[in-house]
Amino acid sequence: MINLGIAGMGYIGQVHLEAARKVPGAQVLAAASREAAKIRQKFPGVEIYSSFQELIRDNRLDAVIIALPTDLHEKAVVMAAECGRHILCEKAMALDASSARRMLEAAENHHRTLMVAHVLRFWPQYARVKELVDAGEIGSIISVAAFRLSKYPPWMDWFRDPARSGGALLDLEIHDVDFVHWILGHPQSVYTVGIQSPAGAWDHVHTILNYPQAQASIEASSLMPESFPFSTRLLVVGTRGALEYTFRVSANVQERESASHYFRLYKSGGESEPATSSEDAYVAQLRYFVQCVAERQPPRLCPPEESCQVMQVMSALRQSADCGQIITLDK
Repeated sequence: MINLGIAGMGYIGQVHLEAARKVPGAQVLAAASREAAKIRQKFPGVEIYSSFQELIRDNRLDAVIIALPTDLHEKAVVMAAECGRHILCEKAMALDASSARRMLEAAENHHRTLMVAHVLRFWPQYARVKELVDAGEIGSIISVAAFRLSKYPPWMDWFRDPARSGGALLDLEIHDVDFVHWILGHPQSVYTVGIQSPAGAWDHVHTILNYPQAQASIEASSLMPESFPFSTRLLVVGTRGALEYTFRVSANVQERESASHYFRLYKSGGESEPATSSEDAYVAQLRYFVQCVAERQPPRLCPPEESCQVMQVMSALRQSADCGQIITLDK
């Protein structure tokens, strides 16, 4: 049995707790929350600490899930590694690439498993796209287009503070940047333009990622009107076919169980709907992490070294948006 603690019991922390109840061999013993009474009532039997520092020092725990605001990720991950805990850290890994690198070094120095919760790698349709691309079903990729459009998440005010969240650039666009990185690798150069909120957050952005034989374009927004449904789209075009996936839910992403999905593989002979798993992505993600911890295996499906590379890309995107220029990336 892998004993888990959760640092941060906002929306995503509660999603992880609910997921843990569906993962054999895992149990949540404790959590950290500023609303202890409310969380105790909602999740009886889970010990509630008032701070993540107290939680991480609980020696009953094998691993902790870091579901705190992004600006706290580095401190929490380093402390968890020093206390001997394995770590599943919510995306974005950090606010910048240098912070992400220090987190990776802490996990390596203390021989702890670190995985970043890039949930699209476990989302059935996105995972199936990766499988079909790797199998050569659409030939060589020449173009990827994606968007992720939302209103501001209603559950936390800190999302509006760029010093804490990184805005839509880090909170939303990072999903699709990580996925493109998964199927195409590290880009040669990037270019981002966007709209800043009054607080200075890049909250509606358009990004181009350039590769030797392909190009990816990504749009992300937290500025959609209240009536706009949370919506995502992915279109991967290859030399012998194309894959398309759309996801739309009338409220925000927390209502994902009632979402509409459209997933198609297009080839010269016609279109088809590829078979996918029905398992919830957060359950699949946590099951994989727990398996890695139990078997003492590195998370090859979502390696932290690759998450650091993605943070290098994200730092370049913010630099591009700030200066209005194309940024060339190191290999």
